[in-house]
Amino acid sequence: MNDKEAIDLLEKQLDALEKAEKIILGDREFFDVGEYDLALEGVYVAHKRHPGVLDDAEVRALVDDFGMDTAEFDR
Repeated sequence: MNDKEAIDLLEKQLDALEKAEKIILGDREFFDVGEYDLALEGVYVAHKRHPGVLDDAEVRALVDDFGMDTAEFDR
């Protein structure tokens, strides 16, 4: 996926978390200022805490595309 597609998908995940009232404070602000890696970390943690809110395949695609190491969040 290209950068625009990844950013759009990340925003979709943030929107879904906000709609479900499961967003972690600050994640939208990170996204808004272009700190996409930090926003993705928040999305990933929220996904782990609230399974079923986000699509697993979409979150995995973002993690892979950003090259994010999830080991510290998977403990």
